[in-house]
Amino acid sequence: MKKNDYFYGECVDLTHDGQGVVKVDNFTYFVKGMLVGETGRLKVIKVLKNYAIARLIELDEVSKYRIEPKCSVFKPCGGCQLQHLSKEGQMLFKTKRVKDCLERIGNCFVTVNDCLMMEEPWYYRNKVQMPIGVKGNHLVTGFYKQKSNEIIPCDNCFIQNKLSNQITNRVKELMEEFKIYPYDKLSHQGNIKHILTKFGYHTNEIMLVLISYRNKIKDVNKLVEIIVKEFPMIKTVIQNINPRIDNVILGEQEVILYGNGYIYDTLLDNKYKISLKSFYQVNPIQVEKLYSKAIEFADLSKDDVVLDAYCGIGTITLSVAKYVKKVYGVEIVDAAIADAKNNANLNNINNVEFTCADAGKYMIELVNDNQHLDVVFVDPPRKGCSSEFLDYLVAAAPKKIVYISCDVSTQARDIKFLQEFSYTADICQPVDMFPQTTHVETVVLMSRKEK
Repeated sequence: MKKNDYFYGECVDLTHDGQGVVKVDNFTYFVKGMLVGETGRLKVIKVLKNYAIARLIELDEVSKYRIEPKCSVFKPCGGCQLQHLSKEGQMLFKTKRVKDCLERIGNCFVTVNDCLMMEEPWYYRNKVQMPIGVKGNHLVTGFYKQKSNEIIPCDNCFIQNKLSNQITNRVKELMEEFKIYPYDKLSHQGNIKHILTKFGYHTNEIMLVLISYRNKIKDVNKLVEIIVKEFPMIKTVIQNINPRIDNVILGEQEVILYGNGYIYDTLLDNKYKISLKSFYQVNPIQVEKLYSKAIEFADLSKDDVVLDAYCGIGTITLSVAKYVKKVYGVEIVDAAIADAKNNANLNNINNVEFTCADAGKYMIELVNDNQHLDVVFVDPPRKGCSSEFLDYLVAAAPKKIVYISCDVSTQARDIKFLQEFSYTADICQPVDMFPQTTHVETVVLMSRKEK
């Protein structure tokens, strides 16, 4: 077939990013918005050597898992990919994706539990950053249309917490009132680039951040005075200055306009101090399920010595501490380790030790100092573990590895390596940390088998 041809086809699978897979004469067509089991009339949009892109024109047979998207800008926005798929459908998709990746990439045929879904999969994100621009002589906030600088206006995002939606809309109104203009990417005129909020789910505390192109914001004190009076849960307001003209959102310089520059939240009964640049999981309900499952898999004892590699601000380290003799937390980012030490003091936890270092090299230092490690928790960035880290991990030879990942494909790659060195995957639990999107978090327990 060639471009602009019409044809009928059946969707037989979904890709990792939620596109339908249609096969005709052993040739693959990717179709946005089509679900498994659906048939319909399609139009060829683009033909490449090994596959083609088609558009869904009309459905004949509709999946029992198809539902009406809640959001009016679901299609053009692109921030969510699965709002047209029911919760049960999303559970099946995410569980299958994890199983397929582990088997295909990792040669790992472990038992994969059904994905742990969120009871109410809406308004969950505790961190919101929305670009601001002008449309029709009015200020708009929303999300950039894919592969463009056009903002799709959205006043009520269904996956962001409700307070952040309300505060963002009110800041936008006050900017109009005080004639505070948004930054324009093309002309480099104006000032405000993004409105960012962080929300403490258990404490109900809010951080508001105005990300500006210039050092000064016109009438900012008036805006702050009004917004904190109307929303007393706002505990701090920060100006982040970013003079860059690329797509990096945060700049280096911060000015505290109100409060102390941080908020608090709790996670598994521990209290955390969260600054603007602190990494903190975006779904507070599901992260407790994830960490609880990781601790359950580890089957910890009071005599265990544990390492938390890539520890960040110490959320896993401090969650594990009450179950074991000692936890070492290691992270290469200075500011994160400073936060982790503060959080340990905040919770009066004394059996932890945080170090700023390369995780792999630090692990070997512990072993060279005759420190036996019973369990290593690994929660790397999306790119997974480096080959050097994995070499060190194998050399350290912990009894158990609890591998948490936000990208199952890189996790599968690393598991394949570990399986070559006496480690066996025992169980995998996917967790739906990002409902309505194709992303899924996983935790896999690996045990070392004696030769």
